[in-house]
Order: sequence, then C-alpha cells, then structure tokens
Amino acid sequence: MNLLYTRWTFMSLFCLLFTQVIAQKTFPQNGVYDERDGFYAFTNATIQATASLKIENATLLIRNGRIEAVGTAVIVPKDAVVFDLKGRFIYPSFIEPYSNYGMPEATPSSGGGNRRSEAIQPLSNKKGAFSWNESLKTEFQAHENFINNEKEAELLRGSGFGAVLSHRFDGVSRGSATLVLPTTEREHTAILKPIAAHVLSFSKGTSTQSYPSSLMGGIALLRQTYLDGIWYMTGVKEERNFSLEAWNNLQNVPQIFAVGDRLEALRAAKIGVEFGKKYIIKGVGDEYQRLEALKTTGCSFILPLNFPEAYDVEDPLDALNINLADLKHWELAPTNAAKMAAAKVEFCFTTNGLKNKYDYLRNIQKAIENGLSEADALKAMTSTPAKMLGIENELGSVEKGKIANFIVTNGNIFAKDVKIYHNWVNGKGYILSNDMDKPNLQGTYNLDLIGVKSYLKMDITDKNDVTIFITDTMSFKADLKQDRNTVTMTFTPTNEKEIIRVFGTYE
Repeated sequence: MNLLYTRWTFMSLFCLLFTQVIAQKTFPQNGVYDERDGFYAFTNATIQATASLKIENATLLIRNGRIEAVGTAVIVPKDAVVFDLKGRFIYPSFIEPYSNYGMPEATPSSGGGNRRSEAIQPLSNKKGAFSWNESLKTEFQAHENFINNEKEAELLRGSGFGAVLSHRFDGVSRGSATLVLPTTEREHTAILKPIAAHVLSFSKGTSTQSYPSSLMGGIALLRQTYLDGIWYMTGVKEERNFSLEAWNNLQNVPQIFAVGDRLEALRAAKIGVEFGKKYIIKGVGDEYQRLEALKTTGCSFILPLNFPEAYDVEDPLDALNINLADLKHWELAPTNAAKMAAAKVEFCFTTNGLKNKYDYLRNIQKAIENGLSEADALKAMTSTPAKMLGIENELGSVEKGKIANFIVTNGNIFAKDVKIYHNWVNGKGYILSNDMDKPNLQGTYNLDLIGVKSYLKMDITDKNDVTIFITDTMSFKADLKQDRNTVTMTFTPTNEKEIIRVFGTYE
C-alpha cells in the first residue's frame, strides 16, 4: 500500500508540474519540450551592425531570440554555445516589404458571376454587412488568413530574408498586411506584428463588378471611401458597415500604395495630400523618369529589381520593331535606385516581380555596378524597410535588444561570389550551406605520392580548381572534393590511363 501510494503521489506531482510548464503555451506540442534558452556566442566575426558601422573581430551574443551584446569587448559566458566565425561576416537579415507569402489565393466573391455579367452587377455579391463594392476588401485581415508555407519560407531564408510583410494582392483596398518570420514554426510564433500596414491600389482585382472599370473610377472610389470613412466616424447609428469600420481602424498604420507606373504614383500622392496621408509607394522601377516630381511628394518607395532583359536585335527587322523608349528603359532601369539615392528619396527593395528570389542579391549587385553605393543598398535591404514599417526598434540592424535576425556569409554581401552560410531568424539558426567550416585550400602545394611518384607542384584556386604540374610547361587537372576535415582527389596523369585516387585529412 505504501509503495502504491508513493507512486501515485509522485505521478500527481508530475502532472501538476507538467501543467504549469505547458500553461505558458497556447498550442499543445506533441513531443518533448525544449526549454533551453538558446544562448549562443559568435566570435571573431566581422559584424556589419548597420550600413555605416562595421566592427572587426567582434563577438555577438544572443539569448532567447534577442541580441544580448555585440562588440569587441564582449565576454563570452561559459554556458554559451560558441561559433568561431574567424574570416566570416555577419549582416542583418533582409526585410521583404511587399509579398503575398502565406496568403490564400484571391478568388471572386461567392455567388458572383463571371466577367460577362459585370455590366449587370451593380452591387457586391459578398454576403454580410460589408462594402457595396467588391474591390473594397478592407475587412480582410492578413494575420487571420496567414498559413506558413515551408517551401516558400525556405526560399526566403535562402535569399537572406528574416522578416516578410505579407498581404493578399487583391482590390482597391486590400485590407491589412501582417509582418511574419519565415520560420519552420507554427503561425502562433511566426506572426511578429499582426496588423503592420494597410495596402491600396487602383486595381479592382478579382471583383466581378463593372465599377471601377478605369483608373479614373479607381481614383473616384478611393476618394469616396475616404469621405465615407470620415462620415462613418461621426457616429452613424442607422447601420453597421464592417468594411468602413475596418477602413477607419487601418488609418493609423503605414499606408502602402501599389501603382502601375510613375504617373500613377503622382496620382496616388495627390490623393494622399487631399486626405493627409503620406504613402509608401510600391513602384515599378521607372521612377527615374519623373524623379523631381516624385521627390516633391515626400513619399517613400518600394522598388522592384526585375530589370528588363536585353532585347534580341540580331535580326535587323526585329531591331526596327523595338520601341526606343523600351530600349532606353532597358539601359536605365538598373540606375533607378542610384538616382533615387542621389535625390535623397527614401526607398527599399522587394523581390516582387522576380522570377527567382535568388536573383535579389544579383540584381542589387547590378544596381551597385550602376552607381548605387553599398551603404545605400544595405540600408534599402534592412534598416529602411524597418523604419517605414515602424519596427526599427526590433529589426533592421545587429544591435543590443533587437530580435536576433542575421545572416553569416563568407565575405562582403555584395561580392559576386558571396555565399550565405546561415540565416538566424528569431534566434533560430538555419543552415544554408555546409561549407562554412571548410578551410580555404587556395595555394600552391608539394604533391608527393610516397613510393609512387612526385610532382613538381599542385595549385588550388579559391574555387577548388586543381592543376598538377609535371614540369613548368606540362600539367593536368584533378577533381577535388572537400569535407570539413577531409580531401578526396581523383586524377589521370597526362599520357597515362590509370586513374589515381587519393584521400587524406588536413589540419
């Protein structure tokens, strides 16, 4: 009896403690809870803390997803997991300010007809106390519809992103945008800021109504909605309109306006002046064509990087059919960011429009080749989008107290051969390349196959291309495969048929 009683007492105590631990979570976890504090130290690194602050031979401490210390005089505690990053660089993770990551596909309202029925559909088909016009989707809450997409999150992390502003691309008023982390975690922890922005456009999206059917109609609808929102705030008692309530609730967050060209940007800015708004304009890359006028608006910009591809002008007839304006845009589009920076217009970058997110860095490098400074480029990728979204105290730099969002690279982030080894998101490390711990073998070596043959020398390039010299003028290539501390090399000497394969370790 005593033994049985003791066992039940222990089990009761265990259940009580278990309940206390999981009470801190809002979603049950199937498996063992990992309660470690995620305490890491990254030593001997070159840390680009901000666009203007580079710290050589520095240490970064993170705990529980936050940066605890950064600098050259940081003492590494004994209980920290240490990463020696000698020869490596740390940068803030990038911020994507314009994406539909994790959003459901936009579809016409249920009960709607098709495009042929637009002319006879004066009102919205959406059921409930919402707007009369389907293109006003202000009640759409991005954070309530966000579903983590691991495949897309992996692409974002691989491109260096640690935070994403996501919304659904649909409507004149697209509703709220939510700031999320591209992690492998549940939505409960991936959502960083539920309501981070309000997104607008002149396009009606999937609406099956005929109105608005033109740019003029989109402008009129927006102006009327601003006026209706002001009227509704006076305390209308006769009716409820959840679209207008959502509209009014979104007026104090950053306002992003997606436009189709530089002229639409000017029109959007004019609406902003009328109703006391300064928009963040999501442009299309042709801003340099009306730069002075756009500068006077005081708006900031989200710039795409989908530069036009070169035209095929090999056939003279095809060349004659290409518009000169299109050719000039192909030439000047990569200079857009540099011209914006020179004019002191605030801007950041987006992957929107790119066929491949991995072209993000490559095209920024192209913008740098066309006059953009590296400091301005890094700001546009990190601190500027954080400032635009009002999260500069949380993200955008590697500084004490901020969220531990950073990447580890093999060198300058804007170098053509740069490689991102790790992307740490909210203090969790994601390995993008296993090459980080591989020593650089570049150099000239003596190659002696003991008891078999000796060669004059062996050259290894920074890309592990191997050339073995028999004499000063006679050489052959070898294939080299490198692991963390081992080397495998295969080659067939000149004028010989026998394949030689060697294996060894190095220190």
